[in-house]
Amino acid sequence: MKHSIWNAPLLNSRAPKTKVGLWEMALGYFLGPLFVLAMTTIVSTYYLTFYRTYDDVVAQGRFLVLLPLLSVIPMALGNILVGILLGKTKTRQGKARPFILAAGPMLAVSGMVMFIIPYFSLGFRMVWMAVTFNLFAALANPVYGSAHFLMVSLSTRDLKQRSLLSVVANIPAVAGNGLFSSILMPMILSWINSAPANDVLQNRWQLVMGLFSAIAFVGCLIEYLFTRERITEEDLDDDAGAQDTGPSTLVQLKSAASDRYWWIIMIFYFFYQMGVMFKGGYVFNIFTHTYFENASFFGIPLNGDTTQSLLALIGGVPLAAGMLFISPLANRFGKKNMILVGFVISILGSVVSLIDPSNLTIVLIGQILKGISSIPGAYIMMALFADVLDHLEARFGFRVDGISMSVYNTIITVVNGLAVAVFNLFYDNAALSHEGVVSFFFLGFEIFAHGILFVLMLFMTVEKNIRQEQDLIAQRKAGAQ
Repeated sequence: MKHSIWNAPLLNSRAPKTKVGLWEMALGYFLGPLFVLAMTTIVSTYYLTFYRTYDDVVAQGRFLVLLPLLSVIPMALGNILVGILLGKTKTRQGKARPFILAAGPMLAVSGMVMFIIPYFSLGFRMVWMAVTFNLFAALANPVYGSAHFLMVSLSTRDLKQRSLLSVVANIPAVAGNGLFSSILMPMILSWINSAPANDVLQNRWQLVMGLFSAIAFVGCLIEYLFTRERITEEDLDDDAGAQDTGPSTLVQLKSAASDRYWWIIMIFYFFYQMGVMFKGGYVFNIFTHTYFENASFFGIPLNGDTTQSLLALIGGVPLAAGMLFISPLANRFGKKNMILVGFVISILGSVVSLIDPSNLTIVLIGQILKGISSIPGAYIMMALFADVLDHLEARFGFRVDGISMSVYNTIITVVNGLAVAVFNLFYDNAALSHEGVVSFFFLGFEIFAHGILFVLMLFMTVEKNIRQEQDLIAQRKAGAQ
């Protein structure tokens, strides 16, 4: 370890050692991840939209259903492997940050080759699509995602700092889904789709995604340099720059799986992410083209793309404003309680929207309520996840970060693949109404999902004893020195 590349001064964090500072929050947890998540969200959301520009691929029928469905297997394996490697990593730069740095070139290359498809035979192009998509989804994205979403948990034990950092760190994810995927990208799509020929249209796709891929590379560098794993550093050996990796992966998994709070978190993300995917950019775009291809707003004519941007913009205003007050509210009333309130408002917003999915005013009202409801889950759920990881450390005497993020990212990955495949399966079924399928998945699904999660979160009481558990961890570390 003394001669490890990770001991090089050039690779040291630029963040202060003692506490989370302003520049760390602004660069390491906001700007860097914003650049990366803009790219990963758009690629994950719109790759099928690009693939549909190949008429002969669309004519195959099942390929665009089977691709995301079958890719779930390598994607899940990739997330599991990365999570295990992350848990066993020991460097002076931490366990997660090295993966963020490594993800930069991987995201840049895989993001570009997904959209640069040699125009050879149909079979060759389908193989190219499958291979390059999995290079991104089963390799590059897990390497980045597993490390990135663990950083809040590894940054600090200070509960107020952690709550604030959770808000800042989740703004890029919200912006990725809202600002970039649902507002900016539909505007770009209007320009892309205005191309006079299909080959020009595909060239425009390649230009846009090449730019996003390059930006993601820069984002990884920024995030790596301006973050710090203070919790990991607690166990560093000053001479060797190493740490005890603790028990085996299997022991960590068995320990985590024996705790109810860990299960609540994982089930939460399964249903929550399913709802996010069903109202994400791909389904969102189909919904607006289905119901509002020829709409108007205060006399301004709209098409499906511009309607999507309008709905996302207006619905995103309360979500953006929520970052200003959700942290103090969560500190006062509890993270769990704020999340429960969000579920109630979400269900109400879905019900309102379903009154008349073809009425733009009604859907706008419903989307504003949905935007308000998303504030707790979007900004403070990761802080609650960090509380659970501290609880597990207090209970078992070792951290289970790597395996927990492995399971977390596997769930997210599987859900993302299944959601797109399930939607396409029903949407492409000639026996079903397109309007009914789109309105159910985009507007109605979260009534059931968030109802289940409301009941589940009633049993999440980890916040009651988290300070005492952190004191126990501190006592153990003091006794071990």
